[in-house]
Amino acid sequence: MYNKGEKNMKTLVEQMALIQSLNVIDDIFFHKIAEDPEVCEEILRIILEKPKLKVIQCQVQRFLRNNGAHSVILDALCEVDDGAVANIEVQKADDDNHQKRVRFNQSNIDTVFTEKGIKYEELPDVYMIFISRFDIFGYGRTVYHIDRVIRETGIEVENGVHEIYANTAVNDRTQIAELMQFFKTSVGMNEKFAKLCERVNYFKHEKEGVKIMATLFDEYVAEERAEERAEERKKGIKNMVETYYKFSQDCFAAKEAVMEKYPDVDEQFIDNIVEEVYQP
Repeated sequence: MYNKGEKNMKTLVEQMALIQSLNVIDDIFFHKIAEDPEVCEEILRIILEKPKLKVIQCQVQRFLRNNGAHSVILDALCEVDDGAVANIEVQKADDDNHQKRVRFNQSNIDTVFTEKGIKYEELPDVYMIFISRFDIFGYGRTVYHIDRVIRETGIEVENGVHEIYANTAVNDRTQIAELMQFFKTSVGMNEKFAKLCERVNYFKHEKEGVKIMATLFDEYVAEERAEERAEERKKGIKNMVETYYKFSQDCFAAKEAVMEKYPDVDEQFIDNIVEEVYQP
């Protein structure tokens, strides 16, 4: 016999198990953890080795729009007391050229923080911190600092950009490695980064925190399903346009047919697909 209460309980148990399995390196969990500026401050103090650093402001999932180009969403963008900007990104999958990703993100940050007429000297220093589950360079180190060096002299020169790559795959027993291991396991308490530990504990074990995470999961699943539906719709529209293209060079007829079948889809979206098919 079907028992609705039993099904709801099972779902709750599954949610709890999923929440317990989360680690700081997971995007969805990191975003909640990083909403607390003091936690970001703690992380930055250790990774940048600046024990007195102060975070003035931290924006999680900061959207940087590029009109006519690829926009970007940053995991955690922090402004610190000396005027510098620090961006913290977490990445689990080794599925792209992440150095170029860091480069692209940094260029967008420069654009956002550059006012018209500003002198280049006034550009803020930017710290690009990339935390991954894998050893990005494969040299067996927990952290890598990328410096600008004059090839002919070996002398280091500064332009205000600092790239730091840390990972949870290698434990070389440094303080940064200790932090990275907590990013991977997210269990226990460590006084060196107590605020981070407390916030993890709140979202994993305390009633209100668990409730927030459960709601976040529901929203995340709903977004994923909406994206899947949107992708399926895009495929359907493209297939329809391609079918028209096989029999007619009249792109306007294809567009009218699509708009009739998909009246709630933005016209510009349809125009882009028609243009993509008819003008390869």
